Amino acid sequence: MLIISCKAKNDKIGLGYFSDVQFYLDTVIIDPGDDIVFLQHQLSNMDISRDGKYLFNFNENDHTVEKINLDELRLEAKLPFEKEGPNGTSGGVMKVQNENQVTLRGMSQIALFSLNGEKLKTVYFDSFSLDGAQMQVGGYIRAVSVLDTVANRLYGIINNYDDNIYDFVTLDLKEFEVSRMELKSFENLPNFDIVFNSNGVIINYKEGVYIKKINTKVMLSNSISNTLMWYESEIDSLYIKSYNSQLTANRKEKEYKKEHETIEELEAEQRRLKQEINFMEPFWDEKRQLFYRFSYEELPPSPAGGGIKANVYLTVLDPDLNQIGETPVPQLTKRPAKHFAKDGKIWIYENMDDEMAFVRLGFDKIN
Repeated sequence: MLIISCKAKNDKIGLGYFSDVQFYLDTVIIDPGDDIVFLQHQLSNMDISRDGKYLFNFNENDHTVEKINLDELRLEAKLPFEKEGPNGTSGGVMKVQNENQVTLRGMSQIALFSLNGEKLKTVYFDSFSLDGAQMQVGGYIRAVSVLDTVANRLYGIINNYDDNIYDFVTLDLKEFEVSRMELKSFENLPNFDIVFNSNGVIINYKEGVYIKKINTKVMLSNSISNTLMWYESEIDSLYIKSYNSQLTANRKEKEYKKEHETIEELEAEQRRLKQEINFMEPFWDEKRQLFYRFSYEELPPSPAGGGIKANVYLTVLDPDLNQIGETPVPQLTKRPAKHFAKDGKIWIYENMDDEMAFVRLGFDKIN
């Protein structure tokens, strides 16, 4: 595997693409009909169809996949899946594979299902070995992996707990071979691990690690840095590109106390971490043919109470991942929840009185 470092074209982009843009917001609510849609965990177990028409949401209570028509803003169907047996899901993180298939990933395997609930393939991680040892849940693929049925490969990120190194791995599902590459842009992640350890109770907090396949690119990113890495399977090359923001820091830089003896101390340190810059994963706007990436800095809690507010920023990149603009988004006052691009707008999930709603961030050129 070849690794290629790319330089940003211009260190002083500034507003760029957003220099003559006006933002606006509107809100839409999904009609559930006579059913109740699953809204727990901030819609973390949903994904969008490739054409952007449907949102698929895995309901872990009744083991259905809720099919929501985003053009008509309604729950169209609840697709039944089995919890146990030959077609059992056993829960997991759901991703849309194509118009007819989804994957569900657990701690030790990832399974491919048709939308009628039939299990088509299961990949067990311990079927593969690294450095002569089986891949166990100790140095494991974090809850971030992508199944590529066309290339017959599984892409994932491994965090080895012994040395705290992050690697990008490619698992060949035909030859049962593994290739591995250390992720240099992830090497500072352990500096921001914090842990509560008291009376045998251990709670670990780790920063976000993201993997997503967008078109031909397998995108690799994390929450502490604006650096992006991506893998091009057709030429077996891993690219890395760093950026210079004119609005925010390019990475987290402060030092933090790593071990805490009370939950209150842990939570206070988590708040300090979130008050530095935080980067979310990039996403693709099919209509505008652009990548976007949110970042944010949480503000100290208000004495008056209420939710945590944040300064929110939006970066835009061209199809080759060159940064072409960045801007504050004062219309957004808290960390963006689950989000995606559709029809030239950014849809951001919002729970409104236990209804599934989306705040849509749109923008138009002024001139």
